[in-house]
Amino acid sequence: MEKNNVRLLAVEVLSRVGGRGGYSNLTVDSTIRQGHLADRDAALLTNIVYGVIQHQLTLDYYLAPFVGRRELDPWVRQLLRTAVYQMHYLDKVPERAIFFDSTEIAKLKGHTGIAKFVTAILRNIQRKGLRDVSAIQDPVKRLSVAASVPTWLVQKLFDQWGELEATALLNSINSAPHASARVNRTLTTREALVTRLQDRFPDVRPSTLATSGVVAPGGHLAGTPEFADGLLTMQDESSQLVAPSLALQPGDQVLDACAAPGGKTTHIAEWLDPAAGGHVTALDLHPHKVRLIEQNATRMRLADRVSARTLDARQAVTTFGEQSFDKVLVDAPCSGLGLMRRKPEIKYDKTIDDVQNLARVQAGILDAVAPAVKVGGRLTYSTCTITHEENQDVVAAFLQRHGGFRQVAVPTLAPVTHNHAAPALQILPHDYGSDGFFIACLERVE
Repeated sequence: MEKNNVRLLAVEVLSRVGGRGGYSNLTVDSTIRQGHLADRDAALLTNIVYGVIQHQLTLDYYLAPFVGRRELDPWVRQLLRTAVYQMHYLDKVPERAIFFDSTEIAKLKGHTGIAKFVTAILRNIQRKGLRDVSAIQDPVKRLSVAASVPTWLVQKLFDQWGELEATALLNSINSAPHASARVNRTLTTREALVTRLQDRFPDVRPSTLATSGVVAPGGHLAGTPEFADGLLTMQDESSQLVAPSLALQPGDQVLDACAAPGGKTTHIAEWLDPAAGGHVTALDLHPHKVRLIEQNATRMRLADRVSARTLDARQAVTTFGEQSFDKVLVDAPCSGLGLMRRKPEIKYDKTIDDVQNLARVQAGILDAVAPAVKVGGRLTYSTCTITHEENQDVVAAFLQRHGGFRQVAVPTLAPVTHNHAAPALQILPHDYGSDGFFIACLERVE
C-alpha cells in the first residue's frame, strides 16, 4: 500500500487528532501538503476526515451490534468508522475499494488477524445492513444519535429552544458549510468582487444577511489573489453583523477587547477615518495572536487605523483609563457551539461545566471593561454560541450589576427576519445556514 493512500491517510489523521479535534483542520492541511495530494485525493481525504468527525456518534451506533463488547484499539475504531462512513454516506465510492483498502490498512497497521476481523465486520454490515436510528424511542437519545450530538447538549437545546426548534437546528448542522467572506469596502465593492470571482467560483453570490458578505457553496476563497491583496477576508455572515452593531462613527476610539485573529477588528477599522481621529485598539492575551491581528490589518491595508497589543482585556481600564473609548466590543471567549457545522469536533469537546465556567469568564470581562466606555458610548457583547447561560443570562446579570447601562436593539444594515432574543440578536445555525451567533448592545447612560 502506498504511503499516500487516501484511506490510510484518513485513518492516520483521525488517529492523531483523536480527542483533540480542534487540530483536525491543521492536520488535514499539513497532510495534504506533505503528501502532495492531487485535488481529487485531497477532496476525498477532507471529506472522510470531517465526515467521520461530524457523524462520529452515528457511526458508533451503527458499529455497536457488529463489534459487540470487544475493546478496539483507537486506530481500529477509526478504520471501521471511515469504512462505514464511506459505505453509508458516499454513494459514488465502490464498496470493493473500501473493503480492499480497509483490509490492507489493517494488515499494515496491525496484523493478519485484525485484517480478518475488519473484513468480517464489513462483510457482516454488507449482508445485514445498518440498524435504523428512527427506531430509538427516546427523542433525546434518537436525536443525539441522528445528529451525532451528546445527549446533554440535545437536552439543553430542548429545554431552551423547544423540541421543534432544537430538532431543526440539529438536523441542519451536518450539512456542508459554505465558504463565507467579507468584502473590504475601502478597496472595492461587493458587486465588483463578485464579478471578479465568478470565473473561478460560478456560484458565488452576495449574502442576504450581511451587506458586505459574499458566499460560495464550495471553493477555497482564502487561496485567491483577491484574498492576498486584501480585497476580502474570511468571515462568517453572522459574524459580520457585529461591527455594524457598534453604530460606528468615523472619529470613534474603539476597543476590541478579545480581538484575535482580527476579523472583527478589520471590519471595525473599515468604518473609521484616521483623518478624523478614528482608531481601533485590539487586544489579545497571546503575542502570536496579536501578530495575526497585525498581519490581517496590514494585508487589508488598514494598519493605519489599528493598534494591536498583548494585554488581558481585564486590565484595559488600568492601562487606558476610565471612559477612554466611544465603543467597546467584547467578542467573548465562548463554547463555540454555534460553529458545530463548520467545526464539528466542538460538540464532543464541550461539557455543561465548560458552559457554566465560560459564563463566569464572560461576566468578568464585561465587568472589567465597562468603566472604559464613555457616557453616551456603546458596549457590544457577542459570542458564537447558542446557550442562554453564555448569552441572555450574561447580559441580564450584567445589567443588574451596572445600572448605568441600558440595553438597546441591535442595529443591522439588512433586515434580519429570524431573531430569537430581541432586543438582542440570536441567530441559530438553521436560520440562514450560517454560524449560530449572539449580539447584545448596551449603552452607557451615566
